[in-house]
Amino acid sequence: MAATTKKKENNLAIGAVDATALQRINTGIQQVCVGLTVMMAGLAGIWGLATLINAMAMNGGLNGLLKGLMTAITGQ
Repeated sequence: MAATTKKKENNLAIGAVDATALQRINTGIQQVCVGLTVMMAGLAGIWGLATLINAMAMNGGLNGLLKGLMTAITGQ
């Protein structure tokens, strides 16, 4: 009888997932999600900087860019 009980406990231990293992898995998933979010925000920032530089190059520097911005806002 004791051998049967021991065998059942071993089978349960093989399929069971430890609570600390689940916490580690959840922590890893959260870290990946935060990392992807930061990478996408960085990519959007780099894209914005590239478009700003392109606008400055096409409008004759900072003065032309500011003039174009004010024209776009006021419509004059």
